[in-house]
Amino acid sequence: MCGKFPDEQIAATLNRLGLKTGAGQSWSEGKVYSARHSHQVPAYDPDRANDRAVTMAEAAQRLGISPTSVRRLIELKKMPASQVVPCAPWRIPVDALESDAVRTAVRNIKARIRIPQTQNGNQQQTIFSAI
Repeated sequence: MCGKFPDEQIAATLNRLGLKTGAGQSWSEGKVYSARHSHQVPAYDPDRANDRAVTMAEAAQRLGISPTSVRRLIELKKMPASQVVPCAPWRIPVDALESDAVRTAVRNIKARIRIPQTQNGNQQQTIFSAI
């Protein structure tokens, strides 16, 4: 994960996996930095990390849908994605966002999400009685 993700995300992933530091403590951004520095592992570089892949949040923003919808597309195998280790952030190929399958799935999601809103709030009935 080093070099591809910031120390904060690495710490969160290590903690979700239940891994502890050598002293038996949970991971923090500073502890990941210290371990990287001690072992001379490269730091996160956003320019180098961009291997034509985006995170789930970035994919959601580009597609105009929620991260939960992106996760659902990944789970349904409609959008290719990979993780370095379980619990790590998803990496989604940028090219996948332009595929016909993803475009169709996103179009279907947006069609179901849109709920017509009333123009006049006075037309709505209250769910509570006015006692």
